[in-house]
Amino acid sequence: MMSSISARRLGHALTATLTVAGLAAAPAHAATTATAPASLSVFAWNVDLGTAVVDTVEKENAAGRTPTVEAVIRKHSADVVILDEAFNNTSDGQIPAALADLYPYATPVVGKTCSGGGWTGISGDCSNSPFVINGGTLILSKYPILAQYAHIFSNSTSGTWDYNADKGADLVELNVNGAHTWVVGTHLQADQSGTSTATTQQTRLAQLGEIRTWTDQIAGTSAPVLIGGDLNVEYYGGASRGDYANAQTAVGGVLGSPALDPSQSLRTMDCPVSSWCQYMSGVESFSSTYQDDLDYLGYLQDGARPVPTALPTVQVDFDPQSGWTTGQLDTNAPSDHYPVQATYQLP
Repeated sequence: MMSSISARRLGHALTATLTVAGLAAAPAHAATTATAPASLSVFAWNVDLGTAVVDTVEKENAAGRTPTVEAVIRKHSADVVILDEAFNNTSDGQIPAALADLYPYATPVVGKTCSGGGWTGISGDCSNSPFVINGGTLILSKYPILAQYAHIFSNSTSGTWDYNADKGADLVELNVNGAHTWVVGTHLQADQSGTSTATTQQTRLAQLGEIRTWTDQIAGTSAPVLIGGDLNVEYYGGASRGDYANAQTAVGGVLGSPALDPSQSLRTMDCPVSSWCQYMSGVESFSSTYQDDLDYLGYLQDGARPVPTALPTVQVDFDPQSGWTTGQLDTNAPSDHYPVQATYQLP
């Protein structure tokens, strides 16, 4: 939802064709065992790192926040990391480099190029216009990436920031101790003042449909497909509209949320707790008391594809400053979203 230049293109419609780039996605290591692991942990985070122009104009201090982003990712040490809003061309290079010892495999940023660039294939409505920013999504992995695909959404709401960026999805095939598993990372259409939520929600549903069609074409049904990211689907605010249920139907899968765990009170976007969320509320003119769950981890299912044995508990990762106590502002948060993490029990 309220994202800083979480956006797409200036009306530059290019036909959605799959471009095969003859570059290797990452070095494929020989499987060490033919037995699939019992579990795979996935971490997803909207890191709110705007472009250099946005960073300067809105005084967002990307350079100062990036090391904290790296430290939080390293602390939780999930097997796979999905990052959204890595729009800053300096930070999006620094983060994979700083974490390369832990995550030797990393994709490019979705939408940073419309051909080649290390992708196995690129599809969708990608724009090379200098007025269009990248899509901000990338994936880091402890396990070898055998193939990596990018898709740029054809659906986007005109008049919103999302229309000025190549937002889309990142699909990777992983060799997880000899077993193949697919992971999709994405960042869907954001809401924006002056545009009806009904309109932006319909765009999100259409984007989820794009993901499902694209993923089915590439991944088939022989291995699990996990999905995560900032879906901008308001679990609480959209309840009366059926947004969560409609999102699951649109993607043809099951979406896990911290909201499904009654023991958790923190939201993935929680301005009363996060000082950075409060700061961004002044920059982007949303309420400083805004709270909702917008970030999800789940999996696709169609009756033929293997799926995890159960929907995992999705945990909000909370790493406040030293000495923090309940009722204080979290001044360590480097983003207006908190990360989510889940451990899948693989089939």
